[in-house]
Amino acid sequence: MMKKRYLAIPILAIALHFLLSNLLYFLVERLVLDVFHIPPQQFMKHSYWGEILIYAVLILVFFTLYKLLWRKDISEPRTATNFKDVLGSLVVGFGICGISDLWIMLAEQLPSLQKSVEAMNAGAENIAGGNAFGTFMIAVIAAPVVEEILFRGIVLRSMRKYTPTWAAILISSVLFGVYHLNIVQAAYATLMGITAGILYEKKRNLLFPILVHFANNLITMLQGFAPSEVNELISIFILIMIAPAGYVVCRSLRQGKRADSM
Repeated sequence: MMKKRYLAIPILAIALHFLLSNLLYFLVERLVLDVFHIPPQQFMKHSYWGEILIYAVLILVFFTLYKLLWRKDISEPRTATNFKDVLGSLVVGFGICGISDLWIMLAEQLPSLQKSVEAMNAGAENIAGGNAFGTFMIAVIAAPVVEEILFRGIVLRSMRKYTPTWAAILISSVLFGVYHLNIVQAAYATLMGITAGILYEKKRNLLFPILVHFANNLITMLQGFAPSEVNELISIFILIMIAPAGYVVCRSLRQGKRADSM
């Protein structure tokens, strides 16, 4: 019975996120347009405030769910927040963004993936209506918190109860990638999910995968708003970060093996 329960949790949690986020978007839109009678153009201009409110509700819901699910798992060891691991998580996020850049450049050259790249770019431009503050609050701050609580804190942790750890990381990461509904984005989201999952499994602290996600999305946002000259420097920086990111992940894996052998 316990295994069946943990088998159902990932499916139900992802479904809840999908349904709740869409319901909240619908309710906010109807409230603004039909109740307050705000003109559609004005609503679109400031719609990011509604999106920020929606993400605040999602964070509250899924953090509460996370705490309720694992309130009895008090014996699980957890790495305390420290500067070394915080910096390492940021480095991993920057490095993943470098790999993503290489993947997107390749995808742009493949006719079968060009429409996916165009759709992905259009979606990025539409976040918060192109407002820099709204994009930062939604894509860089709120989305990493909600998605890491969901896919690492709930989905991965549930799957770990009935599958080997490596399988839980891989399956939860593939689900994370597929959830983006874009084949190009799904590929590098899956890679980010794997690295975030490894750090979460080795540290058992959700802050570290959140920081990986934060760093990745921060670079993506900067690339969207920075002038071309600055973008070139950003591209060089994240490509350089690929090697240190690999080192941090490999070090985490080695530390885990040493801890298991003691």
